[in-house]
Amino acid sequence: MSEAGPTRQLRSRWVRPALAPGPLSAFRYERITDLTLPVGYALLEGGFVGVLADKVFAVHPFWIAFVTAAPMFGNLSSALWARLAQRHRKVPLMVLLQATLVALVASVGLAPTIGWGGSWLIVAMVAGRLVMGGIQTVRSIVWTQNYPGEIRARVTWRLTFRAQLVMTAMAALGGIWLDRNEHEYAALYLLGALVASAGAISFSRVRMSGEGPGEPPVGASAIDGRGRRLGFFRLLREDPAFTRYQAWHFLLGASNMTMEPIAVYAVSRELAADYATSIAVTTVIPIGLAMLTMPLFAAWIDRVHITEFRSRHSWLWVVSQATTGVGILTGSLLTIALGRAVLGLARGGGALAWNLGHNDFAHPERAGLYMGAHATLTGVRGAFAPFAGIALYLSLGGLEGWGGGFVLFAAGLSTIATLGFARLSRSIAASPREPR
Repeated sequence: MSEAGPTRQLRSRWVRPALAPGPLSAFRYERITDLTLPVGYALLEGGFVGVLADKVFAVHPFWIAFVTAAPMFGNLSSALWARLAQRHRKVPLMVLLQATLVALVASVGLAPTIGWGGSWLIVAMVAGRLVMGGIQTVRSIVWTQNYPGEIRARVTWRLTFRAQLVMTAMAALGGIWLDRNEHEYAALYLLGALVASAGAISFSRVRMSGEGPGEPPVGASAIDGRGRRLGFFRLLREDPAFTRYQAWHFLLGASNMTMEPIAVYAVSRELAADYATSIAVTTVIPIGLAMLTMPLFAAWIDRVHITEFRSRHSWLWVVSQATTGVGILTGSLLTIALGRAVLGLARGGGALAWNLGHNDFAHPERAGLYMGAHATLTGVRGAFAPFAGIALYLSLGGLEGWGGGFVLFAAGLSTIATLGFARLSRSIAASPREPR
């Protein structure tokens, strides 16, 4: 009997909570989407494109920072997507965005592999990340409507797990392919676009709760207490707890964003690792471990307020940055890889928290606006943090100098943010808000 309880709890992490027939049907179609569409995500991932741009086109470090920043500043479009989603039905809008993403992946395969092909790779990647910002924003509304809050993380991690699994496998296989066929990446992108298109087709079969025939789009009536339509700044002004949450999230996210171009540059350029190793350290290890640890965090996120989760989970970001900083100071690829492994553990909970955390502040009809504000602020820090990170790293001498010292400074910023989350969590616990 002593093993029955723990065994049952372990199994319960992997058993999907019960869903009504409508959400269950949507979940099944979404599963197909997350086994196919993320092939396209992987080929536009910052680490993957950064290594490709560095090794094939020998781009300046600025462009490495640019492509690793694109996933973040691509979220600058999220407020626009949230507004657009208020006026349109979510599933058709999602399918349009997914089809656009597929077309962008295919366009890289159709561009020349020399000359302006490198420039188009970067353009397509940035455009793709802007589209992905819309996909994330709109899909969060679908999840809010279809899956109850008390089980939402445990349901959606199963979808995210599949997406992360496909991205990890695609990045690893892509690295092996490029080691053997360095200048023949076009076929990889064309095949990826073909597979990803199946995801858009499957998502077109999803039905969202609250947007049946004859019903207005969800969120169309999102207004404040005076009857005015809510905007980005008004939302932040009228919800001080959410604003404080975003402030600490901004500091934590900015410190993390400084790391990505540094990791790509140090591993690919300074340590001269091959394609497979570079992509493994910068992309496969973090995504793979994030995928494996998601079920450990999902039930936790369902049980507690997001600020309490952040106040404890964010120490993983601190450890990741500190370990990577030591690896850079000592010139140890193994230590840097260990830091990236801890980063993967942090991303396991961070990805779920990023997609779902706003729901602990928002009423369901305002979920899209809150997600739009959250994602837009992610884009703002993404527009400067990676560039500041690589500039300061190089100014300190990079791997041969004291570049690792800047990474340790970033770990200090993450420590301050983590303590800020703890203080906010105590404040919210003392004055609880309405349940989600």
